[in-house]
Amino acid sequence: MAEAILCKHCQSDLRQKIRIPPGWPIPSEKKVGRVGKIVVGITIAITLYLAVGFYVSNTSQDKESMQAHDAAERCREEVDSYSGPAVGKSIIAEVCRKLEDDFRESLSHTP
Repeated sequence: MAEAILCKHCQSDLRQKIRIPPGWPIPSEKKVGRVGKIVVGITIAITLYLAVGFYVSNTSQDKESMQAHDAAERCREEVDSYSGPAVGKSIIAEVCRKLEDDFRESLSHTP
């Protein structure tokens, strides 16, 4: 408080003035050097880059594309692991091709 006489932490007398010799910087006036400004600028740039990348990777189009890619991959795995009659395998393969075509058409690129 402005009217305090003693420091509540160390009990020192607050009425005494501290004299700072001429030429010394005032403690509250710390200057940021050129290197400090560069470091701050690089930190801000990296943070913005990561934030934009996170935003772009979480768009609904990207999520749909990832889901389509996973579904097509699982379908291909099912065809590869199928051990039944050849007719069944060809039906599953045709369904996978149709699924991939639908994904390509809806997302306008390959899943």
